[in-house]
Amino acid sequence: MSAAPVHHVYRYAHPSFVVAGARPRLTLATSISEAGAGAHFFEGQMLAPRLVGELLSAVHLVVGSRFFTPANTVSRILALADPVVTAGGGLLRFEGFSACCSTYVRVDLLPTAYDGQVIGTGTTNVDFNAPMRAALAGVRDENGLQLSVGPEAVGLRSGATEVIERKVELPTRWIRGMVEVQSCQSAMRRRLECTGVEALRFLRTLPKASTSRTPLWVAAGPAGLFTTTRPVDRGVRLTDARRLRVLEALLPKAQTLSVYADDTQQASAWVVDCGTARLTLALSAEVWRGFSGEGQALRALLQAATRGAPMLARVRSALHWQPRLDARQLANELGLGVAEVTDALHVLGACGLAGFDVTDGHYFHRVLPLDLSAVDDMHPRLADAKALLDANAVTVLKAEPFEATVRSGELSHRVRETAGELHCTCPWFAAHRGQRGPCKHVLAAEASRTTGQH
Repeated sequence: MSAAPVHHVYRYAHPSFVVAGARPRLTLATSISEAGAGAHFFEGQMLAPRLVGELLSAVHLVVGSRFFTPANTVSRILALADPVVTAGGGLLRFEGFSACCSTYVRVDLLPTAYDGQVIGTGTTNVDFNAPMRAALAGVRDENGLQLSVGPEAVGLRSGATEVIERKVELPTRWIRGMVEVQSCQSAMRRRLECTGVEALRFLRTLPKASTSRTPLWVAAGPAGLFTTTRPVDRGVRLTDARRLRVLEALLPKAQTLSVYADDTQQASAWVVDCGTARLTLALSAEVWRGFSGEGQALRALLQAATRGAPMLARVRSALHWQPRLDARQLANELGLGVAEVTDALHVLGACGLAGFDVTDGHYFHRVLPLDLSAVDDMHPRLADAKALLDANAVTVLKAEPFEATVRSGELSHRVRETAGELHCTCPWFAAHRGQRGPCKHVLAAEASRTTGQH
């Protein structure tokens, strides 16, 4: 049974639009809080107008797509085509999810992409409608493009000024996906790299309409990238190549395509580097497995709830919209260990307070414009693990190697450490073997192990 949606109200002072003329100007209307009404946080001239238009069109295409529809539901596009935009440290980042949560997209506009200034810092939602995508498709370099993020005139006001208000039923799985994908990316490493031309040649060899559940493995050979049905060293697992089609229009302008994956091949990230801008496309292992249900962030969320609150607060106080959070540098500034700060950043990422950039290999500060107070309650396994801890259901039998029993209802499950990993005797672990995050018994046992509560 799915969780109830979180009701979040977006208020736009005006629709997003393009002002026609000799030098077209793109204005993105933001969802504004009452305290920040009327504030712009970026305004500038794009140095590669057509490229920026195509990158933002790619974001719109992904957030308006659904790559999987469960058999027992009616196909519909959720009203979520409003990407999150972050300004800070000279970068503009647009990020969003497909309706099925299996595909995450983010566009990073670097300081060399524009002539202008980031006036403020912050994260918000932007109104990104169908007419906007049509206008972006018509942008040409010779005409130029000025990008302004924020309402152009005044913000929200009472009286005669009309405010466009949309109430959105925001599914909890969308919020869970946004925090989950950061944990998935933090475990990735680069496995493949090729030029944009080579990547385009490879992309055109993929099936046009692949809905098969049979995975392909992408690998590098003497003639470039190729696919095989057998696992290969340094290869990357791929299912449903349709999700890569959004890259096709960008690859002729790309310098490189880099592909990242974690060691368990549960997710991959495809990064198109255009020099002044990048697009990151993160794919879940299967289209029917949205990032929202993977559970890789559960350990970090439980850690935030059960221990380390003062240390987390210290690290959080050092976040000032930096585009790159260096754990070693933060550790020196705060007088903490590098491992402590690294763990804290992982927790903050799982709480929606930081994103992860696989290209840099570091987190960056941003705050999701959503009510994050209930993020941990959106994960049933996390709530169940907390209930087990509250009920003192964990009994530690041995510290090294770790072994414990966990009472769950009328049953008792055994959690054992094997080759550095905790295994459980419950049906969930038997079905997924830890590939979709820990079960509630492992979560509770780990918390007892680290806090000494048993």
